[in-house]
Amino acid sequence: MTEQAGSLGRVAIVGAGAMGSSLAAVAARVAPVVMVVRNPARAAQIFDRGVVVRGKIHADARPLLVKRVEDLPAIGGIGAVFIATKTTAIASVCHDLAPVLPSLGADGAPVSLISYQNGIDPGREIMRLLGYDRVMRMVLNYGAVLDDQTGEVHVGMHEPPHAVGCVTPDLVPECESLAARLTEADFPTRYEPDIETPVWLKAILNASMSPVAALIDSTIREVLDSPARAVVARLLDESIAVARAEGIAVPEGFTDRAWSIFQNGADHVPSMVEDIRRGRESEVGQLNRQIVGHARTLGVPVPTHETVDALIEAFDWRLYHARASARRHWTEEAAR
Repeated sequence: MTEQAGSLGRVAIVGAGAMGSSLAAVAARVAPVVMVVRNPARAAQIFDRGVVVRGKIHADARPLLVKRVEDLPAIGGIGAVFIATKTTAIASVCHDLAPVLPSLGADGAPVSLISYQNGIDPGREIMRLLGYDRVMRMVLNYGAVLDDQTGEVHVGMHEPPHAVGCVTPDLVPECESLAARLTEADFPTRYEPDIETPVWLKAILNASMSPVAALIDSTIREVLDSPARAVVARLLDESIAVARAEGIAVPEGFTDRAWSIFQNGADHVPSMVEDIRRGRESEVGQLNRQIVGHARTLGVPVPTHETVDALIEAFDWRLYHARASARRHWTEEAAR
């Protein structure tokens, strides 16, 4: 956000899944957008059809595409980089960003990074890995799914406004500007001085519903209509207890609000369900496992989170061993 006051400049988006694509379509209403698309098949979809978003958000765009983060300096004039990958890719993205970060902005101006991800700590993790404090955090109140066949993104749940905040006081004007520009793009967003509270509230929602839906391979509606609803209730109660012990001002009536949000997005398939279905590493480490970690430090019992974390981790464990077995097979074949 460097070109002029109130301008986003050129926006770079790392990640072309459901969240990155939906962001690209929205941001293109108010700024030129370039997407880093590492998957050739996804790049071909966007090149042929553009980014198409339907459902509770309706938007289209034809962003500029590059294959790698390392290609961004050649584009130039970038004011903001949104990291819209899964949290499991944070280390890889930061590794690629580190050498090019100083050369992204227009006329040497520093670029702002925005964590556009789930979880409690991804923004701080980006700051730690890059040694860079110009990092903002967005809390997103919508759910999206990418159709692999058509490339279209379907938004099944949208509960604005969204929130943006930072832990660096110098970035407050940029947070306010970003919120204003996204709101102008018909994506209602507010600057949140205490970003940790919405971060935690969103994490509570995700950690309470997503792993349960993943374990029974279902939509939110199927969870709500099944005996698994009781597991969600226990996860909610434990999460709220941890958040309050952490000093987070969880509002009275939040549990009722959570059930209302779930009901409004009943037909949505949480991203963790898609991760398990497609054999991808889940984000349980940024959700339930972090709540478990905070709970242990604070002395708050969270037996349901511990159980659910272990079950989801079993999927990740199986995926890791399957990949390790495949690597051994390829190595043995190459040695013959």
